[in-house]
Amino acid sequence: MRNILMRLMSFFKTLIFEKGHLIYWLNLPFYRSDIMRLSRRKPHEKIRVGFIIQVPNNWSVLEPVYLAAQKQEGVEPVILLMPELEFKWYVRLERVCWEETYVFGRKRFGDEAVRLYRPEDGGWVDPAELELDYIFLPRPYETYLPKPYRASSLRRLAKVCYVPYSSPLLDDYKLLYNTHFIRNVSMIFCEKQYSYEYVQKMLAPTLRSGEQKAFCTGFPKFDLNREGAGLESQIWPRKRTESTQRVIWTPRWNMDPGLGGSSFMRYKDSMLQWAASHPDRDLVFRPHPLAREGIVGGGYMTEEDWESCLEAFRQGVNTSLDLTQTYYDLMWSSDVLISDVSSMVMDYLLTGHPVIYCRTPGPGAPSDAPCFAIRDLLPGLYVAGDFGEVESILEQLHRGEDPKRQNRIDLAARMRRDGRISEKIISLLMEDAEEWRRKGKGT
Repeated sequence: MRNILMRLMSFFKTLIFEKGHLIYWLNLPFYRSDIMRLSRRKPHEKIRVGFIIQVPNNWSVLEPVYLAAQKQEGVEPVILLMPELEFKWYVRLERVCWEETYVFGRKRFGDEAVRLYRPEDGGWVDPAELELDYIFLPRPYETYLPKPYRASSLRRLAKVCYVPYSSPLLDDYKLLYNTHFIRNVSMIFCEKQYSYEYVQKMLAPTLRSGEQKAFCTGFPKFDLNREGAGLESQIWPRKRTESTQRVIWTPRWNMDPGLGGSSFMRYKDSMLQWAASHPDRDLVFRPHPLAREGIVGGGYMTEEDWESCLEAFRQGVNTSLDLTQTYYDLMWSSDVLISDVSSMVMDYLLTGHPVIYCRTPGPGAPSDAPCFAIRDLLPGLYVAGDFGEVESILEQLHRGEDPKRQNRIDLAARMRRDGRISEKIISLLMEDAEEWRRKGKGT
């Protein structure tokens, strides 16, 4: 009974708030009232821009924007550490997981970062005390934030900004740009044209009036991934030799075939067997941070079997397990990526190394069907429908045969743009702030 109720709640939440347009229209008069009130004050002479870090693994998306803000004389960037929250029924707060985010913040920013949660008394910093002009939220999911730091609340205090933490590869714009979230966002920086067109359609009235703004800037994460030749990772089980082929495997964490499926259950044993039978190859398994939740929580494996699988990769002579938060050194020091539907594919293409994309069957179409957004990348990917094809492509690449190399180079150049995507975003903030000052009644 409980599972049925949870599914019904999730269905109606998705229908009304994420995929429906109704919530946008119901919210519109309240949004306009808050925006009008905010516009009556001037932004600071040196605009204060907040960057919320909630999931350290996703910081690489906003980090280049933060670095660009640091270099801009008219901007004062502020790092805000937000713990991960666990809710029950999307409402009741069950647990505040603050340790990982705070440790990450201390290592990267010392005492400069603002800790939004106080573990000693369970309280939160009042967002009004931060005196921000703009604030970047890291994810488009209101249910993972305490009420004062949701876009629906923050819009009264600052202009909410959004850069997607990923790029849709399955045309799932309704998730990354769900109406429940973007209806409250002042400035949206889309990573590609398809997303931009989707947002334009969803927010047409407020975009026309200038109450909201959307831009097709590109994915700022790509600014970080420019020069990595020569990087070395300590994750590899052995030092590189001339004949070594270094392979990374990053299967999707979500088993739902409607969301692209995953090669994990089909290939986990074959991957280990392949490594054991190829002593001149090195294999690193990098599970998604949500892999355990999706695989064990989804009932595909027991906790014991999951841990046993991880241990098998740890103990192999030429295999290793990567659970670190960053992966650029691993990518650049590898030779091949084997992956499913994942933003890792786009990151990896910028290295110039080949990608083997695991084709998985779906309820209506396989994960490489023309109807999915990954179609744009397919010309630069090697597509494998089973593990035999994966092995065959690995052998071909090991022999030095790489017919898709130029396609990858061209794709990477288009995705990287001019390498100044983050600077463009900060420039747009500066232009908006100047416009805000001119329109404000305090000028």
